[in-house]
Amino acid sequence: MPSTFLGLNTSYTGLVAASAGLNTTANNVANVDTEGYSRQAVNQSAANAMRAFQGYGCIGAGVDTLGAERIRDIYYDEKYWNNNAKLGEYDKKWYYADIIQAYLKDARGTDEVKGFSAIFNEFHNSLSSLATNTGEINHAQASIGFAGNLCEYFNILYNNFQKQQTDVNDEIKIKVDEINGIAQQISTLNKQISAIEINGTAVANELRDKRDLLIDQLSAVIDVQCDERPVLDDKGNDTGLREYIVKIAGGQLLVDGRDYRQLDCVPREKWQRVNQNDVDGLFDISWRDTQQDLNLYAKNVRGELKGLLEMRDGNNEEAFNGTVAGVDAVNKTVTIEVTDDYLKDVTKLTLPLTEGRITIGGELYYYDSFEVQHLANGECFFTFQMSDEFSRNPVPVNKDAIGEPAKIGERVNYQGIPYYLEQMNEWVREYASIFNGLYGVDGATDYDGNDRSKEIFFTGDDEVNSSQFKLTVDKDAKHYSSIDDGYYQLTAGNFNVRKTLEDNPRTMATHTVYTDGESKYDIVENLIDLSSNINKMKFRGCSAESFLECLLGDSALNASSAQNFQTVYTNIQESIENNRFSISGVDDDEEAANMIKYQTAFNLSSKMISVLNECYEKLILDTGV
Repeated sequence: MPSTFLGLNTSYTGLVAASAGLNTTANNVANVDTEGYSRQAVNQSAANAMRAFQGYGCIGAGVDTLGAERIRDIYYDEKYWNNNAKLGEYDKKWYYADIIQAYLKDARGTDEVKGFSAIFNEFHNSLSSLATNTGEINHAQASIGFAGNLCEYFNILYNNFQKQQTDVNDEIKIKVDEINGIAQQISTLNKQISAIEINGTAVANELRDKRDLLIDQLSAVIDVQCDERPVLDDKGNDTGLREYIVKIAGGQLLVDGRDYRQLDCVPREKWQRVNQNDVDGLFDISWRDTQQDLNLYAKNVRGELKGLLEMRDGNNEEAFNGTVAGVDAVNKTVTIEVTDDYLKDVTKLTLPLTEGRITIGGELYYYDSFEVQHLANGECFFTFQMSDEFSRNPVPVNKDAIGEPAKIGERVNYQGIPYYLEQMNEWVREYASIFNGLYGVDGATDYDGNDRSKEIFFTGDDEVNSSQFKLTVDKDAKHYSSIDDGYYQLTAGNFNVRKTLEDNPRTMATHTVYTDGESKYDIVENLIDLSSNINKMKFRGCSAESFLECLLGDSALNASSAQNFQTVYTNIQESIENNRFSISGVDDDEEAANMIKYQTAFNLSSKMISVLNECYEKLILDTGV
């Protein structure tokens, strides 16, 4: 027979359940604007019924209030994290691609800023004026001045791109620090959650919300994978605890329960460069515990960090790579055969000319200089003089490396800052080489009738010894060394007019046959023709004057592509967020309905207790003997 007071206890459980529902509703309403908060609901079930051993069987004993739990769907969380990483990547690419477009434009804002087209046309027009004004030295001086403006344009543009590379590099450090901070916070939350949930009855809802919010933030920086596993004892039994694991960058462990890993940004020394045009101090990202590279170049890696890295290092997959063809242990040289056409063209050369690092068979080595040899059959070989410093090459390259792959830097399939720097260098080297060839032709003569054969007009400033390059090694040489004075020393950053011409314009060569008089400016006429004659100079299938159009086309395409993807992933993000909110978000109308529902249940349970109290009072006081 059930207890006489069973109905009172049953009503009390209903009162407790309704009260818990009201408290949970109040908590939801209070957190309606809290970022990352997940709506909570009271989890309740019917209490175990009592057996009455009469014909009617069992009698219900009320409700068990099991606690409040979060309403959340991991499916939408994972979709959000995956999409957020892609959105973060293209956010960064679009931002910096837009800056590159601004660098390359001829005019910006209300005040006209001269760009390549305007400056190059001024130089071209000054040559035309020189050709029609014989004997007047001021026209030669003007042409030299406009040539200097052209050089200064490339110098400034080159420095702007390098400053942008520094900015991107600094932001990479900020993002790595953000990853380290989030990893530490997740580890701390894991400890707190375990301490609360250790008995298996309580759920740390608010702490789990904070942890999921950190994962949301982390997913924008880098792709993330999360997994929560049961913790088993020595006998394989479930202890009731859960181990939360976070992986990043295609599956590399970041947080393992209470333990977490940290990343380091290691700045490259000058002798550790992988690109001739890179600024000093670019960061390599590695794990602090293993010193292994994070490897953000993999195709399955996403996030802001990936976008920044591709912008900083993107070379359109035109990095040095080849196969080891020979090793000279005595002279400490390594010969590598290359097959890519861009590696055989000196105008496209991006290797550090002295003091660089090279990866051979997966191992890092350092070199002091290199030589290049082009054979008649089209084969091309780079021979690297390896560094003698033990700290750089503690283990020398041996003959076992023959046949192993070799590379300098990574082949990054994106047109980032190194790509634009290489494009500028290519144009400068090609234009300077052809211009100098026409200028210093045999029989070249200046204003005073002096022979200027083999002399050059454009050169580069040597920062090492504060002089200018003589460019004695032609760009089409079949054999050259990186320490020789050749066109591979020339970059958009050091491009300049020969100083002797600036000091004395009368030394400028204008014609080849002095006996024909000053009026025959055949050299100047050839230089004028160089601007538009595609047979004299071809840059990416266009004439010399089309340089800016080519680069603007690249930057516009990259910016447009990044913007389109950013828009697509933003729209997807909004859709996922709406789905997540429909499940986890706090809705005012829904909570108002819950409040009325639990209030009604509370009132009914209270009324039931009041009615039962009257019944028990009648039973106890009025039916006694």
